[in-house]
Amino acid sequence: MNRHLRKMGEQVHACKHAFLVLDGTGWHQSGEPEIPANVSLVMLSPCSTELNPVETLSSVLKHRHFVNRVFESAEHVRETVEEVSNGITRKTGEIMQITAREWAVL
Repeated sequence: MNRHLRKMGEQVHACKHAFLVLDGTGWHQSGEPEIPANVSLVMLSPCSTELNPVETLSSVLKHRHFVNRVFESAEHVRETVEEVSNGITRKTGEIMQITAREWAVL
């Protein structure tokens, strides 16, 4: 987590500030995080998956690519996860559409 926070802080422009939304997963809470000055952590309430856009994206990807499917091997699962992950990262418009909330328009 600290490595991720450090990298995130390095990527944020000098006159900007980043907010990282955390959903309470165990590794979000383990140890004392080293938070860069240009990053703030926002912890979601327990059992509030509707507030976490990543949960929506993960659900859509799971249903599109993994539900009712038989994989030949663990390697085939790994390759499919990698393919889906790489594919979706190139589709920022689709990510924005999937994770958008009517009540959260900026």
